[in-house]
Amino acid sequence: MIDDFVWARLGRQTCFLVDLDLLASNFADMRKIVGPRVKIAVVLKADAYGHGAPVVAETLLDAGADIIAVATLSEALELRARFGKAEILVMGYTPAYLLPAAIEGGIAMTVFDFENAAALSREALVRGRKARVHLKYDTGMNRLGMKLYEDPLAIVEKIASLPGIEIAGIFTHLALRNRESDLRQFALYSGLLAACEARGIFLGLRHVCDSIGAVRYPDFRLDMVRVGAALFGVRPLRMSSEYDAYPFPQPGSFLTRIARIRRLAEGEMVSYDDSWKAAQGGSLIATLPVGYADGYPRCFGNVASVQVRGKRAPVVGLVCMDQTMVDVSAVDGVQEGDEVLLFGGNGISLSEASAWGATNRNDILCGVGRRVPRLYLKSGIPCAIDDKLSCIK
Repeated sequence: MIDDFVWARLGRQTCFLVDLDLLASNFADMRKIVGPRVKIAVVLKADAYGHGAPVVAETLLDAGADIIAVATLSEALELRARFGKAEILVMGYTPAYLLPAAIEGGIAMTVFDFENAAALSREALVRGRKARVHLKYDTGMNRLGMKLYEDPLAIVEKIASLPGIEIAGIFTHLALRNRESDLRQFALYSGLLAACEARGIFLGLRHVCDSIGAVRYPDFRLDMVRVGAALFGVRPLRMSSEYDAYPFPQPGSFLTRIARIRRLAEGEMVSYDDSWKAAQGGSLIATLPVGYADGYPRCFGNVASVQVRGKRAPVVGLVCMDQTMVDVSAVDGVQEGDEVLLFGGNGISLSEASAWGATNRNDILCGVGRRVPRLYLKSGIPCAIDDKLSCIK
């Protein structure tokens, strides 16, 4: 529960609460899994899966993270402004016109072909600096990276000969379709490594595994693993005993407060269209100041439930852009101002929420919008607020 004094410091009566101690504990568990010799890149793309990248990054760097990995240059530069000496890697596509900003910011970039590397080389030479790069080899994910039929060894040789380029790593991404597919991908990747080693090409950090791969495949950990989802309490649904010793609890909880309660007469409708009407004898309906623009999906209407005073209350009618209605008829003593758990924490799991939306857990987390304040706890006490649109002076 958040007390009234803390709620009054927020620009809205809706927030995403992040327990930094749980976050640090999840990182410590991953360190136990991979051991002390394997570096850990913490993946903080999509605003740290909706948890707020700047505060999360500080917590994880203090906990011992070696590298911050993000998807876009804008994400990297936001963190560079706050963490001047941190190693930051952009894993996604960056167009050529943004490469000068990457070099000026000292950001390690992923390159997928010779042309991209050559553009970085030119920009680095103009500025008298080195451009650090990680090479991406596409072994089966079929998103970005050098393909086998493109002769990746020849591409790597050409990139290694470019002035102003420092190869800091080479990686691939497992599609995690099944074990046989993963083994084939790792074999392709290992074959390129061996060929490069035979030519005397230094490739820097070798990394293959995301959170699932880091737990599932000890032999694939190599020099570094890239850990994102596990830090934020996302466990693979089809994992057997491999995760049992490490619970990876959800550090984030999506909360709001009841704005209004009214009793509806039997047959009265709620929200747009006519998808729900009050039951025989009437229904007690609470309006919540949160909607699909905040990351509470529209498809949750008439499907999801929330937690109020320790009891479940069903979402009724269509979720609106800014408001959601729930039936609190069965919640004893319910009042306006009561705190409501939308999902997260110990009450409503990400797995349950993602099932309501017919999607995955990461999608639910990343959907929490920028107008939702992030409130951080340490030792159970509020320690920071990230409120991008706050009206509190």
